[in-house]
Amino acid sequence: MAFFDCETAEQKFGTSEKKCNNGDLVFSWLRKDTTMINFSNRAYQREKVTTEEWKQNLMQTILVDDFAGIPEVHIRVIETDSGGYKYEVIDGQQRITSVIDFLENKYPLPNGMVLKGDIDVGGMYADQLQEKYKAVHQLILNYRVSCKWYEDLNPKQTAHLFIDVLNNVNGMKHQEIRNAIQGYYSNYVRDTARKNPTNKNAFHDIFTREEVTTKNGKTFNLKYFSKKFRLGRMESDEWLSEFCYLIDNGVRKGISNLNHKKWIEKIQEDGEKYSTKYTDATKTNEYLDFGLAILKASNKYKSKLNPMTSMMLILYAIDLRRRYGQVIPEKYAKAFFDVYKRWSSTTKGLYKNEMMADGKNQMNPFKDLFGGKNANAISTIFNVLDKELKSDLSVFGVVEIDQTDFTRQQILDKWEEQDYKCYYTHVELEDDNIVGDHYTPRSNGVLQGGVTEYDNLVVCSPHLNGKKGNMSPEAFKELISIEKVRLTKVTN
Repeated sequence: MAFFDCETAEQKFGTSEKKCNNGDLVFSWLRKDTTMINFSNRAYQREKVTTEEWKQNLMQTILVDDFAGIPEVHIRVIETDSGGYKYEVIDGQQRITSVIDFLENKYPLPNGMVLKGDIDVGGMYADQLQEKYKAVHQLILNYRVSCKWYEDLNPKQTAHLFIDVLNNVNGMKHQEIRNAIQGYYSNYVRDTARKNPTNKNAFHDIFTREEVTTKNGKTFNLKYFSKKFRLGRMESDEWLSEFCYLIDNGVRKGISNLNHKKWIEKIQEDGEKYSTKYTDATKTNEYLDFGLAILKASNKYKSKLNPMTSMMLILYAIDLRRRYGQVIPEKYAKAFFDVYKRWSSTTKGLYKNEMMADGKNQMNPFKDLFGGKNANAISTIFNVLDKELKSDLSVFGVVEIDQTDFTRQQILDKWEEQDYKCYYTHVELEDDNIVGDHYTPRSNGVLQGGVTEYDNLVVCSPHLNGKKGNMSPEAFKELISIEKVRLTKVTN
């Protein structure tokens, strides 16, 4: 097997019969303007959340503990259209970027670091080190790291290498495994939930980080969530993907890791709805915009905004907006957490008079329902909120909009819920041949029990919508049934 190093890599790639070649690299090569290397995490990789202390310990290994050495890294080699090469770090981002970050003056060496010959470099930044101890700075640039170079790997092989070979799958989180499923949806989740230098505009502000100082050095928290929402191993990716799943499949149905994984596999397969593009990006981003407004209005209750509570807070607000038209975030947040407090109180004991949604057991304190995302817990949460909502819509910030027509977004959402089929005939419809129909009709602007609310919306073709007119849903279904029988007889 050939032995490559970064200085001669370009001359040797393409000449070896092996896809994997042993070699090494130096940091001076990584920092060259001509070296096209992608340090950012791919969809299948963990988010970089190393602390300053961890990075400083790595510099300790390079400059002081030279008996150890930085562990091996793995790099994918991709031939460009011009015949050159670009590179992607498969495994070892934290090791490589920690050194690069030091060389770019993003953090100092640890205090008290003394090199052989009593050279005190403690607390120095890279530019200070280069000015005072140029040889030490050059030592870092010339430091060699063992490396495996992989040629001609496709994305699926690369993900398999990371998940099944370089990492023990049994020690990985479910979201790490889900993100290994390549596709446009997986890319959307990664780029929206964590900043990707190659797609900066995709990141959503709801996942904004803020720097905090701990006893272990500087790290980051999510700005609009509680500290219980830990960053480290794709937690923000997981939150976003679960959010998308619940909206797509129905919040009250809940979510399991297995169903979540199968859904991600299916929607990105050839011929499925996200096989060539994540077509719901605009809609999802709009929901996240609304969710950010809700979280900002909930700042007073930030300590409670763990992943589950924040998700239910936002998803119920989206449900209200679908049903009624508008929700005022400040009023809604206050009402939600008032319910949370009263229905969690063991003194008031409101929950003791209620059953869980499945009707089998007495309801638990409201706060205890946020421990899992199963259908029974979520449905019980929504049932309690619905019960409180009936007392006074305005307390929840609901502004009823008695519109005469459904919005295009409402129609598209319902069409998707109907698996892109006509509600009445179950025939597949194209997006240029759909209209919103009042299931229970309106007549000349006078309500007949059929307001323009999401729960009263079904999607059908313009032809059927015109044919139904102000007929009751029962009468129209009967008419369609009769016509189906007549058409069958004519055909036969």
